[in-house]
Amino acid sequence: MNHVWALTGGIACGKSTVAEVLLRRGWGIIDSDEIAHRLMEVGAENWQKVIDAFGRNVLKQDETIDRRLLGGLVFHDSQQREKLNAITHPAIRRVWQEERDRFVKDKPTNFLVVVIPLLFERKLDREFSQIVCVGCSQTTQEDRLCSRGLNASQALARMGSQWPVPEKMKLANVVLWNEGTQDVLGRQIDCFLNGVSRDKK
Repeated sequence: MNHVWALTGGIACGKSTVAEVLLRRGWGIIDSDEIAHRLMEVGAENWQKVIDAFGRNVLKQDETIDRRLLGGLVFHDSQQREKLNAITHPAIRRVWQEERDRFVKDKPTNFLVVVIPLLFERKLDREFSQIVCVGCSQTTQEDRLCSRGLNASQALARMGSQWPVPEKMKLANVVLWNEGTQDVLGRQIDCFLNGVSRDKK
């Protein structure tokens, strides 16, 4: 499946931004975070499992899972985080694999990218022959997370739950460095796409 790429990188490095650009350029996109949200909706596959594991105190009044509260529980406790991962990750993986296989069958010549933040941490890189990693500095990661409403401690806990960005970059086929403007990132993506187009020929 040479037309199927994985897209990974550190938290707040810009994976979603890159995926949106690729979508506009005609690529198919499968986002494992979006799948995770779907599977945690009220009544969905992982919703009851999370309640059973963490209690109903993780629910909001409308029965939806309070993701910020749950994040506060798991990002400061590796055992709790692994408990959540053991519940959610198998189902998420099954869904994106099914969607990937269906896309390849229906559109065998089209390019597809599967966005997986914990690609290397969960040893999912072996599922792909081509990997793009989006990176930026730790300071920028922290600043971006704090701009989303987290405090410094919360931001560092989320960053610490993943591999350091340089380690991910070393294992990728292509690296996009998202430290500057959107225009700079866009030019990097253009270079990437031009290279992919040449390889396709």
